[in-house]
Amino acid sequence: MTRLRVLLFRLRALVHARQLDREMHDELASHLAEAADEYVRQGLSPDEARLAALRSFGGVIQTVEVHRDMRTFAWLDDLRQDLRYTARALVKNPAFALVAIGTLALGIGANTAIFTLLDAVMFKPLPVPAPGELFTFYESGPEGTADPTGGTGRFLRFSYPRFERLQEALGTRGSLAAVTRSSRFVFRRPGDAQPQFLQAQLVSGGYFGTLGVSAAQGRLLTPDDVRVDRVSPVTVISDSFWKRKLDGTDAAIGQTLVINGVDVTIVGVAPPGFFGMWSDSEADLWLPLTLQAALHYNNNTSSYGRADGDAPWHGQDLVSWLNLVARVPAAERTAVAALLPAANRLGIADLASQIENPKERHSIEAHTLMMEPFAHGFSGLRSRYADALFALTAMVALVLVVTCANIANLLLARGAAHAREIGIRVSLGASASRLVRQCLTESLTLAVLGGTAGLLLGNWASTLLARQVLGTSGRLPSVFSPDARVLAFAASLSLVTAIVFGLVPALRAVSAGRTAVPGANQRQAIGQAGMRSMRSLVAAQLALSLVVVFAAMLLGRTLMNFMRIDPGFTADRLVTVSFDSIVSGYKADDMPGLSRRLIEAARSVPGVTSASVSRCGLIAGCSSSGSFRIDGAGTGLPLYRNGISPGYFATAGIPLVAGREFTDRDTAHGARVAIVNESIVRRYFPGRNPIGQRMGSGQLDTEIVGVVRDAHTQSLHEPPVPMVYFPIEQSIGSLQSGALTNMDVRVGGDVSSAATALREAIRRAEPDLLFDGVSPMSQRLARDLNRERIVAYLAFSFGGLTLLLAALGLYGVLSYGVARRTQEIGVRMALGARRAEVMGLVLGQSARLTIAGIVLGLIGTAAGARYLAGMLFGVTPLDPWTFVAVALTFAVVATVASYVPARRAASVDPLVALRCE
Repeated sequence: MTRLRVLLFRLRALVHARQLDREMHDELASHLAEAADEYVRQGLSPDEARLAALRSFGGVIQTVEVHRDMRTFAWLDDLRQDLRYTARALVKNPAFALVAIGTLALGIGANTAIFTLLDAVMFKPLPVPAPGELFTFYESGPEGTADPTGGTGRFLRFSYPRFERLQEALGTRGSLAAVTRSSRFVFRRPGDAQPQFLQAQLVSGGYFGTLGVSAAQGRLLTPDDVRVDRVSPVTVISDSFWKRKLDGTDAAIGQTLVINGVDVTIVGVAPPGFFGMWSDSEADLWLPLTLQAALHYNNNTSSYGRADGDAPWHGQDLVSWLNLVARVPAAERTAVAALLPAANRLGIADLASQIENPKERHSIEAHTLMMEPFAHGFSGLRSRYADALFALTAMVALVLVVTCANIANLLLARGAAHAREIGIRVSLGASASRLVRQCLTESLTLAVLGGTAGLLLGNWASTLLARQVLGTSGRLPSVFSPDARVLAFAASLSLVTAIVFGLVPALRAVSAGRTAVPGANQRQAIGQAGMRSMRSLVAAQLALSLVVVFAAMLLGRTLMNFMRIDPGFTADRLVTVSFDSIVSGYKADDMPGLSRRLIEAARSVPGVTSASVSRCGLIAGCSSSGSFRIDGAGTGLPLYRNGISPGYFATAGIPLVAGREFTDRDTAHGARVAIVNESIVRRYFPGRNPIGQRMGSGQLDTEIVGVVRDAHTQSLHEPPVPMVYFPIEQSIGSLQSGALTNMDVRVGGDVSSAATALREAIRRAEPDLLFDGVSPMSQRLARDLNRERIVAYLAFSFGGLTLLLAALGLYGVLSYGVARRTQEIGVRMALGARRAEVMGLVLGQSARLTIAGIVLGLIGTAAGARYLAGMLFGVTPLDPWTFVAVALTFAVVATVASYVPARRAASVDPLVALRCE
């Protein structure tokens, strides 16, 4: 018989196992009957003849097993039997099955949700060919060197002339692309009444070639589309935008879109799944970077010296606005790593020669070009959430370990109940490996069911978490969609958990079954060793749960400390309006008039007490900075700046410390004035009165007329920065520096109704103004603490879950111990033991387990708490009060969990206990 025929025969036997078993039993019965008849003819009685036939034939069951193994795959047949046995056992005990599957679903679901988020933010590679060949560049400055935006040490953006120099130096060793961050643009199709927002990027001609992608429709951008001597108003749209906005028709190629007031022609559609270089901010379309000036793009930039913000940026070396990404084959990396820094030194020398300020010039001359892998792309969430995601990953891993320990205890108790059954099977010849395999089949079945439910739960939870992290209710970037990596993670986790919580109970059950004698007391089967295993698991559960709860309390206190921060302004009854004057089509000369009209519109709303506009709003993610000169303090001083209207400080609730606020007389034609905050006074006017002092960006042409209190203008996470305020009409200078983006409105009544009325008033007064919306300042503050809130809530959820599981584990072990010692307790009570003594016996056991768990947990917490240091605020990683609070919490929970078993033990009837077996 050929191997193929043998394989087919065994597969058929596996499918028709019941029919073949019946045929085999019928054949064996026929052989036994013939043998018995022969013995009858020899003079034996029918009963004696049957026994003689059985003796001569040998073991019938063994014969059946041998033939069954020969006709099919033995391991598959065993698996089929084990699965049938497991299914019957779970159906017979649905409470156990539901508890085990539900607990696993929570543990695996939590891990799957966090892994999905962690993978999307940290590990998922860009959807391009050979992402390992991609590298990005940044300049590293000496430690403590301030960049134009107030940061230190890491400079991510480059000017267009520097990009061209590096591109020329790279030559044929690789390819280099320049790209801006994904930013919001306004678009409409011809004939559309209302404009819409989209995300777009400005890119160089080699962008798509460097990434190695091909067009799904039409063509992609080429170097001919991105020439400085000829503006090409063309665009490539994403596959998602093509399907969502243009119905996915080929007719999209050649259509015209109006982007920020510029007519651009669609020349191609990017491949499905391609979203650009920013994984958490997908671009809808890509435009030539030479359209920057025409599109009024002014985001994510830093400048040196006297850069002209209104002139095209691709012609200026003083404006840094581009991120650089190169594709370098492995054979060329060493040469490129040496070649490009040398070429960049020449670019730095050119830039430094254009900077007048010596301090700023020396700073840029100290920069060094650095090259780092770029397989995972850019991410705005990576630096903000990396520590939090790793911490949460560790916490959910502990949750899963506690879950496994809980189910292991359930299986240990269940195995003890089946000790007699296992003992009978051992006496009939069942091998230890066969019994362990059957027990692991049950564990694996539970893990598969729990893992499937956990995967569904994790997918739902990860979507919810991604929306919370991104602060959106709309479409999520595709990077957050579950994929094969998530499926493989959930499957691997299910397999590992099955082994972790199933192996020890399986081995213990087999060991107990070997010592169990049919008819003996089943409760004695597990023995003292089994109880020690269960108690050890409970102590481990308590210890791990304490680590999670301790971390949750630290993170919760961090959130509370942030919420207690005085922002420096009065957020109560303050409404903010965010808008974009540039993309709305307003020019620099329009800003003063726009300011007055917006304030008048706001004041016309009932309940509004004051209103003001500003270049950057409070806690709005907007900042502007530059180098200033202060009389008597020096030159090249890095300060933040803001342009505001009269009444700004009164509206925002920022107290005036000295001098005066701006008035309507502080116009573009009046004397230049400024108001500084206390940080500037402390730093640059020690022992001096700042009122009346002179300052300016070049000349000392501005008089300081007031001092205001420090305020957290950018984020509650950052201390107040040195801020100088200018009147709007005196701060415009150029469209880039004078564009208005925010209005603050102080209301005296209900904030929600005032916000609705404000929205309508603004639409009537400025129908062409595109604004994001109207919201209370409290929402901005809440959004600023989004990371801390999400992490704290998740940590408390995980801590509560582990604490509940540990309490259930303690309750289960004590309850099982009481049931196992019923006779002993009955004897004690028959001999005169009081109820209080019996309760004390159980509570003492609980106390010993709890103390062991707390001690081990505190040791583990002390060893691992330092990893949370970077996420804490206002509390130390080893805060003693938190230690005390956690220990007391666990003591209370353990007492509650052990009370019911203790009471049940004290209620045992001695007569009933002594009669039961």
